[in-house]
Amino acid sequence: MNASTPFTTNITLLDKHIDTVMEYCEADYAQVSLVAISMFGFILSHAGMRKTSLLLLDFSISGSGKSHNIDLQYQALLRPIINEQKALQASTNDGEERTKRYMNIHRNRVTIPALYECFKTVPAQLIINDELGLSLKTNDEIIHTVTELYGLEETTLPVLKTELPSTDSVVSVALSFIGATTLDYFGSKEKLKHHLLGGFVNRSLIVFNNRLKLPEEINPIGLNEIDTSAINEQIVELLKFLRENSLEVSYCITSKELLTQFKQEIQSIKINFLREGNENFGFFYNRIAQNTIIIIRIFHALRCFEKGQWDENVTPSTTELAVAFMKQIIYPQIDKLIDYLTDNSSVIWEEKKIEKIKYLVETFLNEHGTMPKIREIQQRMRISKKDLLSLTKGFLEIQPATTVLRYCVNEQ
Repeated sequence: MNASTPFTTNITLLDKHIDTVMEYCEADYAQVSLVAISMFGFILSHAGMRKTSLLLLDFSISGSGKSHNIDLQYQALLRPIINEQKALQASTNDGEERTKRYMNIHRNRVTIPALYECFKTVPAQLIINDELGLSLKTNDEIIHTVTELYGLEETTLPVLKTELPSTDSVVSVALSFIGATTLDYFGSKEKLKHHLLGGFVNRSLIVFNNRLKLPEEINPIGLNEIDTSAINEQIVELLKFLRENSLEVSYCITSKELLTQFKQEIQSIKINFLREGNENFGFFYNRIAQNTIIIIRIFHALRCFEKGQWDENVTPSTTELAVAFMKQIIYPQIDKLIDYLTDNSSVIWEEKKIEKIKYLVETFLNEHGTMPKIREIQQRMRISKKDLLSLTKGFLEIQPATTVLRYCVNEQ
Protein backbone atom coordinates (compact mmCIF):
# COMPACT_ATOMS: atom_id res chain seq x y z
CA MET A 1 0.00 0.00 0.00
CA ASN A 2 1.58 3.30 -1.07
CA ALA A 3 1.20 6.69 0.59
CA SER A 4 -1.65 7.73 -1.68
CA THR A 5 -3.78 4.71 -0.79
CA PRO A 6 -4.43 4.78 2.98
CA PHE A 7 -6.72 1.74 2.92
CA THR A 8 -6.78 -1.61 1.19
CA THR A 9 -9.71 -3.99 0.96
CA ASN A 10 -7.60 -6.96 -0.20
CA ILE A 11 -10.22 -7.40 -2.94
CA THR A 12 -7.94 -7.46 -5.96
CA LEU A 13 -10.52 -6.32 -8.50
CA LEU A 14 -11.47 -3.29 -6.40
CA ASP A 15 -8.01 -2.32 -5.13
CA LYS A 16 -6.35 -2.65 -8.54
CA HIS A 17 -9.06 -0.55 -10.18
CA ILE A 18 -8.71 2.19 -7.54
CA ASP A 19 -4.91 2.26 -7.89
CA THR A 20 -5.22 2.53 -11.69
CA VAL A 21 -7.67 5.43 -11.56
CA MET A 22 -5.51 7.28 -9.04
CA GLU A 23 -2.62 7.17 -11.49
CA TYR A 24 -4.68 9.11 -14.03
CA CYS A 25 -6.45 11.80 -12.00
CA GLU A 26 -5.88 14.29 -9.18
CA ALA A 27 -8.59 12.85 -6.89
CA ASP A 28 -7.57 11.40 -3.53
CA TYR A 29 -8.20 7.89 -2.23
CA ALA A 30 -11.53 8.71 -0.58
CA GLN A 31 -12.91 10.24 -3.79
CA VAL A 32 -11.80 7.37 -6.02
CA SER A 33 -12.73 4.53 -3.67
CA LEU A 34 -16.21 5.87 -2.92
CA VAL A 35 -17.08 6.39 -6.59
CA ALA A 36 -15.76 2.89 -7.30
CA ILE A 37 -17.76 1.27 -4.49
CA SER A 38 -20.90 3.18 -5.52
CA MET A 39 -20.55 2.07 -9.15
CA PHE A 40 -19.87 -1.53 -8.14
CA GLY A 41 -22.97 -1.34 -5.97
CA PHE A 42 -24.99 -0.29 -9.01
CA ILE A 43 -23.48 -3.10 -11.09
CA LEU A 44 -24.59 -5.62 -8.46
CA SER A 45 -28.03 -4.02 -8.39
CA HIS A 46 -28.25 -4.18 -12.19
CA ALA A 47 -27.50 -7.90 -12.00
CA GLY A 48 -30.36 -8.43 -9.54
CA MET A 49 -28.77 -8.13 -6.10
CA ARG A 50 -30.86 -6.23 -3.55
CA LYS A 51 -29.74 -3.45 -1.22
CA THR A 52 -26.48 -2.46 -2.90
CA SER A 53 -27.49 1.03 -4.08
CA LEU A 54 -25.64 4.01 -2.61
CA LEU A 55 -26.09 7.78 -2.62
CA LEU A 56 -22.69 9.48 -2.88
CA LEU A 57 -21.92 13.20 -2.75
CA ASP A 58 -18.46 14.57 -3.55
CA PHE A 59 -18.15 18.08 -2.08
CA SER A 60 -14.41 18.40 -2.72
CA ILE A 61 -12.83 21.73 -3.65
CA SER A 62 -12.25 22.86 -7.23
CA GLY A 63 -9.18 21.31 -8.81
CA SER A 64 -9.47 18.08 -6.81
CA GLY A 65 -10.45 15.96 -9.82
CA LYS A 66 -14.14 15.33 -9.10
CA SER A 67 -15.45 15.17 -12.67
CA HIS A 68 -12.35 13.50 -14.11
CA ASN A 69 -12.57 10.78 -11.46
CA ILE A 70 -16.21 10.12 -12.30
CA ASP A 71 -15.54 10.16 -16.04
CA LEU A 72 -12.69 7.65 -15.83
CA GLN A 73 -14.75 5.25 -13.73
CA TYR A 74 -17.81 5.76 -15.92
CA GLN A 75 -15.80 4.45 -18.88
CA ALA A 76 -14.06 1.69 -16.94
CA LEU A 77 -16.95 0.23 -14.92
CA LEU A 78 -20.20 1.22 -16.63
CA ARG A 79 -19.44 0.93 -20.34
CA PRO A 80 -20.44 -2.79 -20.49
CA ILE A 81 -23.88 -1.99 -19.01
CA ILE A 82 -24.35 1.01 -21.29
CA ASN A 83 -23.59 -1.16 -24.33
CA GLU A 84 -25.85 -3.94 -23.06
CA GLN A 85 -28.78 -1.57 -22.51
CA LYS A 86 -28.25 0.13 -25.88
CA ALA A 87 -28.53 -3.25 -27.57
CA LEU A 88 -31.75 -4.03 -25.68
CA GLN A 89 -33.22 -0.64 -26.61
CA ALA A 90 -32.32 -1.12 -30.26
CA SER A 91 -33.89 -4.58 -30.35
CA THR A 92 -37.34 -3.54 -29.11
CA ASN A 93 -40.14 -4.53 -31.45
CA ASP A 94 -42.94 -2.43 -32.84
CA GLY A 95 -46.04 -1.97 -30.72
CA GLU A 96 -46.00 -2.04 -26.92
CA GLU A 97 -42.27 -2.79 -26.72
CA ARG A 98 -41.47 0.54 -28.36
CA THR A 99 -42.51 2.38 -25.18
CA LYS A 100 -40.01 0.56 -22.98
CA ARG A 101 -36.96 2.46 -21.78
CA TYR A 102 -33.99 0.19 -21.15
CA MET A 103 -31.36 2.86 -20.49
CA ASN A 104 -30.59 2.93 -16.77
CA ILE A 105 -27.49 5.14 -16.51
CA HIS A 106 -28.26 8.86 -16.70
CA ARG A 107 -25.52 11.48 -16.65
CA ASN A 108 -26.49 15.05 -15.75
CA ARG A 109 -29.75 15.14 -17.73
CA VAL A 110 -32.88 13.11 -16.96
CA THR A 111 -36.43 14.31 -16.44
CA ILE A 112 -38.50 12.88 -13.60
CA PRO A 113 -41.22 11.45 -15.94
CA ALA A 114 -38.52 9.75 -18.05
CA LEU A 115 -36.90 8.33 -14.91
CA TYR A 116 -40.18 6.78 -13.79
CA GLU A 117 -40.68 5.33 -17.27
CA CYS A 118 -37.23 3.74 -16.97
CA PHE A 119 -38.16 2.24 -13.59
CA LYS A 120 -41.09 0.50 -15.28
CA THR A 121 -38.60 -1.43 -17.44
CA VAL A 122 -35.44 -1.65 -15.30
CA PRO A 123 -35.58 -1.31 -11.49
CA ALA A 124 -31.85 -0.55 -11.11
CA GLN A 125 -31.19 3.06 -12.11
CA LEU A 126 -28.09 5.20 -11.67
CA ILE A 127 -28.08 8.98 -11.86
CA ILE A 128 -24.69 10.67 -12.17
CA ASN A 129 -24.72 14.43 -11.73
CA ASP A 130 -21.26 15.96 -11.71
CA GLU A 131 -22.93 19.34 -12.23
CA LEU A 132 -24.94 18.98 -9.04
CA GLY A 133 -24.30 22.59 -8.08
CA LEU A 134 -26.54 23.80 -10.90
CA SER A 135 -29.36 21.56 -9.65
CA LEU A 136 -28.93 22.94 -6.14
CA LYS A 137 -28.96 26.54 -7.39
CA THR A 138 -32.17 26.06 -9.37
CA ASN A 139 -33.88 23.83 -6.79
CA ASP A 140 -34.16 21.12 -9.44
CA GLU A 141 -36.82 18.56 -8.57
CA ILE A 142 -34.26 15.80 -9.09
CA ILE A 143 -32.96 16.57 -5.56
CA HIS A 144 -36.39 15.96 -4.07
CA THR A 145 -36.89 12.79 -6.14
CA VAL A 146 -33.54 11.28 -5.14
CA THR A 147 -34.23 12.06 -1.49
CA GLU A 148 -37.65 10.48 -1.76
CA LEU A 149 -36.67 7.32 -3.66
CA TYR A 150 -33.29 6.50 -2.19
CA GLY A 151 -33.43 3.33 -0.10
CA LEU A 152 -36.89 2.29 -1.31
CA GLU A 153 -37.47 -1.10 -2.94
CA GLU A 154 -40.71 -0.10 -4.62
CA THR A 155 -42.64 3.04 -5.40
CA THR A 156 -45.91 4.16 -6.93
CA LEU A 157 -45.69 5.75 -10.36
CA PRO A 158 -47.21 9.20 -10.74
CA VAL A 159 -50.79 8.84 -12.03
CA LEU A 160 -52.29 11.37 -14.42
CA LYS A 161 -55.87 12.55 -13.94
CA THR A 162 -56.86 10.80 -17.15
CA GLU A 163 -55.43 7.45 -16.01
CA LEU A 164 -57.20 4.78 -14.00
CA PRO A 165 -55.47 3.34 -10.91
CA SER A 166 -53.74 0.05 -11.62
CA THR A 167 -51.55 -2.46 -9.80
CA ASP A 168 -49.06 -1.83 -12.62
CA SER A 169 -48.45 1.58 -11.08
CA VAL A 170 -46.38 -0.03 -8.28
CA VAL A 171 -42.87 -0.76 -9.53
CA SER A 172 -39.62 -2.05 -8.05
CA VAL A 173 -36.87 0.54 -7.64
CA ALA A 174 -33.18 0.46 -6.80
CA LEU A 175 -31.86 3.99 -7.20
CA SER A 176 -28.15 4.82 -7.06
CA PHE A 177 -26.91 8.42 -7.18
CA ILE A 178 -23.48 10.00 -7.56
CA GLY A 179 -23.33 13.79 -7.34
CA ALA A 180 -20.43 16.22 -7.32
CA THR A 181 -20.19 19.93 -6.55
CA THR A 182 -18.20 22.36 -4.44
CA LEU A 183 -19.79 23.59 -1.23
CA ASP A 184 -19.93 27.12 -2.67
CA TYR A 185 -22.92 26.09 -4.78
CA PHE A 186 -25.06 25.70 -1.69
CA GLY A 187 -24.92 29.47 -1.45
CA SER A 188 -24.42 29.44 2.31
CA LYS A 189 -23.60 27.16 5.19
CA GLU A 190 -27.22 27.47 6.27
CA LYS A 191 -28.35 25.99 2.93
CA LEU A 192 -26.01 23.04 3.47
CA LYS A 193 -27.48 22.56 6.96
CA HIS A 194 -30.96 22.72 5.41
CA HIS A 195 -30.16 19.82 3.09
CA LEU A 196 -28.51 17.98 5.99
CA LEU A 197 -31.70 18.19 8.03
CA GLY A 198 -33.93 17.68 5.00
CA GLY A 199 -32.54 14.27 4.17
CA PHE A 200 -30.60 14.74 0.93
CA VAL A 201 -27.21 15.13 2.60
CA ASN A 202 -27.70 12.92 5.66
CA ARG A 203 -28.73 9.93 3.52
CA SER A 204 -25.50 9.97 1.58
CA LEU A 205 -21.92 8.91 1.83
CA ILE A 206 -19.91 12.13 1.66
CA VAL A 207 -16.39 12.82 0.49
CA PHE A 208 -14.77 16.20 1.07
CA ASN A 209 -11.22 16.56 -0.22
CA ASN A 210 -10.24 20.08 0.82
CA ARG A 211 -6.56 19.71 -0.03
CA LEU A 212 -4.86 20.18 -3.39
CA LYS A 213 -1.87 17.98 -4.17
CA LEU A 214 1.54 19.53 -3.69
CA PRO A 215 3.68 20.02 -6.83
CA GLU A 216 5.91 17.10 -5.91
CA GLU A 217 2.85 14.82 -5.64
CA ILE A 218 1.68 15.42 -9.20
CA ASN A 219 1.91 12.45 -11.56
CA PRO A 220 2.45 12.86 -15.33
CA ILE A 221 -1.32 12.60 -15.80
CA GLY A 222 -2.75 12.70 -19.30
CA LEU A 223 0.31 11.57 -21.24
CA ASN A 224 -1.45 8.29 -21.98
CA GLU A 225 -5.14 7.38 -22.04
CA ILE A 226 -6.31 4.89 -19.49
CA ASP A 227 -6.88 1.41 -20.96
CA THR A 228 -10.33 0.30 -19.86
CA SER A 229 -10.55 -2.88 -21.93
CA ALA A 230 -9.31 -5.22 -19.17
CA ILE A 231 -11.66 -3.89 -16.49
CA ASN A 232 -14.54 -3.82 -19.02
CA GLU A 233 -14.01 -7.54 -19.60
CA GLN A 234 -13.98 -8.19 -15.86
CA ILE A 235 -17.27 -6.36 -15.44
CA VAL A 236 -18.82 -8.57 -18.12
CA GLU A 237 -17.56 -11.61 -16.23
CA LEU A 238 -18.84 -10.20 -12.95
CA LEU A 239 -22.34 -9.67 -14.40
CA LYS A 240 -22.33 -13.22 -15.78
CA PHE A 241 -21.29 -14.63 -12.38
CA LEU A 242 -23.94 -12.67 -10.50
CA ARG A 243 -26.73 -13.70 -12.84
CA GLU A 244 -25.88 -17.36 -12.30
CA ASN A 245 -26.27 -17.16 -8.51
CA SER A 246 -28.98 -16.51 -5.94
CA LEU A 247 -27.28 -13.40 -4.50
CA GLU A 248 -28.91 -14.10 -1.12
CA VAL A 249 -26.99 -12.92 1.94
CA SER A 250 -27.10 -13.94 5.61
CA TYR A 251 -25.09 -12.91 8.68
CA CYS A 252 -23.52 -15.12 11.32
CA ILE A 253 -23.84 -14.30 15.02
CA THR A 254 -20.37 -12.75 15.14
CA SER A 255 -21.13 -10.40 12.23
CA LYS A 256 -24.40 -9.37 13.91
CA GLU A 257 -22.56 -8.66 17.16
CA LEU A 258 -19.96 -6.57 15.32
CA LEU A 259 -22.70 -4.54 13.65
CA THR A 260 -24.55 -4.05 16.94
CA GLN A 261 -21.35 -2.81 18.58
CA PHE A 262 -20.77 -0.42 15.66
CA LYS A 263 -24.33 0.93 15.90
CA GLN A 264 -23.81 1.53 19.62
CA GLU A 265 -20.65 3.49 18.87
CA ILE A 266 -22.54 5.61 16.33
CA GLN A 267 -25.29 6.27 18.88
CA SER A 268 -22.67 7.42 21.39
CA ILE A 269 -21.29 9.89 18.85
CA LYS A 270 -24.77 11.31 18.22
CA ILE A 271 -25.47 11.57 21.96
CA ASN A 272 -22.20 13.46 22.49
CA PHE A 273 -23.16 15.97 19.79
CA LEU A 274 -26.54 16.41 21.51
CA ARG A 275 -24.91 17.03 24.90
CA GLU A 276 -22.56 19.59 23.35
CA GLY A 277 -25.47 21.47 21.81
CA ASN A 278 -24.50 20.39 18.28
CA GLU A 279 -27.39 18.00 17.61
CA ASN A 280 -27.44 18.85 13.91
CA PHE A 281 -23.97 17.37 13.36
CA GLY A 282 -25.30 14.04 14.55
CA PHE A 283 -27.39 13.94 11.37
CA PHE A 284 -24.21 13.15 9.43
CA TYR A 285 -24.28 9.77 11.20
CA ASN A 286 -27.96 8.96 10.62
CA ARG A 287 -27.34 6.56 7.73
CA ILE A 288 -23.85 5.34 8.64
CA ALA A 289 -25.10 1.97 9.86
CA GLN A 290 -27.36 1.38 6.82
CA ASN A 291 -24.65 2.44 4.40
CA THR A 292 -22.17 0.16 6.16
CA ILE A 293 -24.50 -2.80 5.62
CA ILE A 294 -24.71 -1.90 1.92
CA ILE A 295 -20.91 -1.78 1.68
CA ILE A 296 -20.71 -5.14 3.47
CA ARG A 297 -22.95 -6.62 0.77
CA ILE A 298 -20.81 -5.08 -1.99
CA PHE A 299 -17.55 -6.36 -0.46
CA HIS A 300 -19.12 -9.78 0.09
CA ALA A 301 -20.27 -10.08 -3.54
CA LEU A 302 -16.88 -9.04 -4.91
CA ARG A 303 -15.11 -11.51 -2.63
CA CYS A 304 -17.43 -14.28 -3.83
CA PHE A 305 -16.64 -13.33 -7.43
CA GLU A 306 -12.93 -13.59 -6.74
CA LYS A 307 -13.43 -17.04 -5.21
CA GLY A 308 -15.62 -18.07 -8.15
CA GLN A 309 -18.34 -19.35 -5.84
CA TRP A 310 -21.32 -17.70 -4.18
CA ASP A 311 -21.58 -18.09 -0.40
CA GLU A 312 -24.62 -16.69 1.37
CA ASN A 313 -22.79 -16.28 4.69
CA VAL A 314 -21.04 -12.96 5.26
CA THR A 315 -17.80 -13.61 7.13
CA PRO A 316 -16.90 -11.56 10.21
CA SER A 317 -13.77 -10.40 8.35
CA THR A 318 -15.94 -8.80 5.65
CA THR A 319 -18.00 -7.06 8.32
CA GLU A 320 -14.83 -5.84 10.07
CA LEU A 321 -13.48 -4.62 6.72
CA ALA A 322 -16.56 -2.49 6.02
CA VAL A 323 -16.59 -1.05 9.54
CA ALA A 324 -12.88 -0.21 9.27
CA PHE A 325 -13.50 1.48 5.91
CA MET A 326 -16.22 3.65 7.43
CA LYS A 327 -14.06 4.66 10.39
CA GLN A 328 -10.84 5.28 8.46
CA ILE A 329 -12.26 6.83 5.28
CA ILE A 330 -15.78 8.15 5.94
CA TYR A 331 -15.40 9.54 9.47
CA PRO A 332 -12.58 11.94 8.47
CA GLN A 333 -14.80 13.32 5.69
CA ILE A 334 -17.52 14.10 8.23
CA ASP A 335 -14.97 15.71 10.58
CA LYS A 336 -13.80 18.01 7.77
CA LEU A 337 -17.37 19.02 6.96
CA ILE A 338 -18.10 19.77 10.62
CA ASP A 339 -14.94 21.90 10.76
CA TYR A 340 -16.18 23.73 7.65
CA LEU A 341 -19.60 24.39 9.20
CA THR A 342 -18.10 25.59 12.50
CA ASP A 343 -15.33 27.69 10.92
CA ASN A 344 -12.73 25.45 12.54
CA SER A 345 -11.14 24.57 9.21
CA SER A 346 -9.34 27.91 8.86
CA VAL A 347 -8.00 27.66 12.40
CA ILE A 348 -6.70 24.13 11.78
CA TRP A 349 -5.15 25.23 8.49
CA GLU A 350 -3.35 28.12 10.22
CA GLU A 351 -2.06 25.80 12.94
CA LYS A 352 -0.64 23.48 10.27
CA LYS A 353 1.08 26.42 8.57
CA ILE A 354 2.61 27.56 11.86
CA GLU A 355 3.92 24.06 12.56
CA LYS A 356 5.50 23.91 9.10
CA ILE A 357 7.16 27.33 9.57
CA LYS A 358 8.59 26.20 12.91
CA TYR A 359 9.91 23.04 11.30
CA LEU A 360 11.53 24.95 8.41
CA VAL A 361 13.20 27.46 10.75
CA GLU A 362 14.52 24.77 13.10
CA THR A 363 15.79 22.67 10.18
CA PHE A 364 17.61 25.68 8.63
CA LEU A 365 19.16 26.59 11.99
CA ASN A 366 20.38 23.02 12.56
CA GLU A 367 21.83 22.74 9.04
CA HIS A 368 23.45 26.19 8.74
CA GLY A 369 24.01 27.29 12.31
CA THR A 370 22.21 30.58 11.60
CA MET A 371 18.63 31.73 11.36
CA PRO A 372 17.13 32.01 7.85
CA LYS A 373 16.21 35.20 6.04
CA ILE A 374 12.48 35.80 5.91
CA ARG A 375 12.45 35.42 2.13
CA GLU A 376 13.78 31.87 2.39
CA ILE A 377 10.78 30.84 4.52
CA GLN A 378 8.38 32.88 2.36
CA GLN A 379 9.44 31.01 -0.77
CA ARG A 380 9.04 27.62 0.90
CA MET A 381 5.62 28.52 2.32
CA ARG A 382 4.45 30.54 -0.72
CA ILE A 383 2.96 33.30 1.48
CA SER A 384 3.56 37.03 1.82
CA LYS A 385 5.89 38.65 4.35
CA LYS A 386 2.91 40.22 6.10
CA ASP A 387 1.08 36.89 6.43
CA LEU A 388 4.18 35.07 7.64
CA LEU A 389 4.83 37.64 10.39
CA SER A 390 1.15 37.62 11.34
CA LEU A 391 1.09 33.82 11.69
CA THR A 392 4.27 33.79 13.81
CA LYS A 393 3.51 36.87 15.95
CA GLY A 394 5.05 36.39 19.40
CA PHE A 395 7.23 33.60 18.06
CA LEU A 396 9.39 35.07 15.27
CA GLU A 397 10.50 38.59 14.38
CA ILE A 398 12.99 40.26 12.05
CA GLN A 399 16.32 41.37 13.45
CA PRO A 400 16.61 45.18 13.24
CA ALA A 401 18.32 46.52 10.09
CA THR A 402 18.33 43.04 8.50
CA THR A 403 16.00 40.57 6.79
CA VAL A 404 17.09 37.73 9.08
CA LEU A 405 14.55 36.12 11.35
CA ARG A 406 15.07 35.57 15.06
CA TYR A 407 13.05 34.07 17.88
CA CYS A 408 11.17 36.57 19.98
CA VAL A 409 12.64 37.25 23.41
CA ASN A 410 9.92 35.30 25.22
CA GLU A 411 10.63 32.30 22.95
CA GLN A 412 14.34 32.10 23.68
